[in-house]
Amino acid sequence: MGGPFVLPETASLLELLAAQPGPHLAEIPAGDARAVYHVLGEMFDEPADTSIRTLDFEGPACPLRAYFPGEAKAGPVIVYAHGGGWVIGDLGTHDSICALIAGATGLRVVAVDYRLAPEHAFPAAHEDCLAAARFVLNGPPELEAPVTAIAVAGDSAGGNLAYHMAASLGRESVVGQLLIYPVTDCTSPEKGSYAEFAEGYLLDRRLMDRFINDYLPQEADRGHRDVSPLLHPLPDNLPPAVVLTAGLDPLRDQGRMLAARMAERGVETHLIEAAGLIHGLATMRKGLPGGDRVIRRALACFADMIGL
Repeated sequence: MGGPFVLPETASLLELLAAQPGPHLAEIPAGDARAVYHVLGEMFDEPADTSIRTLDFEGPACPLRAYFPGEAKAGPVIVYAHGGGWVIGDLGTHDSICALIAGATGLRVVAVDYRLAPEHAFPAAHEDCLAAARFVLNGPPELEAPVTAIAVAGDSAGGNLAYHMAASLGRESVVGQLLIYPVTDCTSPEKGSYAEFAEGYLLDRRLMDRFINDYLPQEADRGHRDVSPLLHPLPDNLPPAVVLTAGLDPLRDQGRMLAARMAERGVETHLIEAAGLIHGLATMRKGLPGGDRVIRRALACFADMIGL
């Protein structure tokens, strides 16, 4: 029986990463891990589209960055939560993907620079993102035109945070959610993709364990509905969703299961799987051109779903 399907571009990137010297990302201090995340972006991500205007401003709990694909006009705004296991990542590491989302949808995007663990453990990131979503809904003047609703988006831990915003505010305020390989179970399941891709595919069990330990130092919190929604009944008023998974991702099955659960509840749900690609494709689009293509397909589906 053969192994999993791996695209040549994925194999090349993984081979290059495996040849890099130094300790495992799970073994270095948070500050150093954050610096490495920036280096990975410089190596493998596309530069941000400079035609997209940006504005940094202060939200109620943390800094925000707005992206304008043109002259501001009344309409929905996409609130974006970056990935990085609640430990690494910031406005810079996800500048390119946020600019892409603004350009592809024609909507303003607001990225949330939420507090990071281990300095700020659960529920700090969840609180910051929900406060930012409510703030954006109220139409701050920095957005230059009325806000009629929000959509939410995020990758990895940011996908978890985007789902939290959607579940908390409901479809009355949130017109859609884009969940890119979201974390939906922080209890480290010992089966499925979490076991199959436990090592060798960039995001691995050691790194996930480090992220979970840093953000959720209290073991009792790891099954909380905000970080492990798969372990709880889903709310009734979830907005429609596009869920993007990667075929070689420990979190693949979590995304699949969340999409299935939402569809079972009658929520309009679109599942797109990036076969042969790894976790992180949204911020490694230069190194993974197939990832760039699938992200653009997901964005087209997302824009259509929310009525653009």
